[in-house]
Amino acid sequence: MADNDVQLIQRILDGDDEAFTAIMQKYQERIHAFALQKVGDHHAAEEITQDTFILVHEKLYQLKDPKRFEDWVNVIAKNLCMKWVRTNLRQ
Repeated sequence: MADNDVQLIQRILDGDDEAFTAIMQKYQERIHAFALQKVGDHHAAEEITQDTFILVHEKLYQLKDPKRFEDWVNVIAKNLCMKWVRTNLRQ
């Protein structure tokens, strides 16, 4: 599984948009389920999922070990969830 991610990541870094779509589809449901569990709001979980993949696209070149992609994307989602909770608890 990680080897497939490594190949997809290399293709993404080489400019292959289809590879980005493939990796996004692979992790999208997991990220959404995680976000929904953390924030308890379906709409917010959808936004967090979308924002997660926007950040992945923008910062993928910073990923030092492509074999750790799953951990990396989970940390991004977790941080966005924590930010959402902090922001919405203040209101």
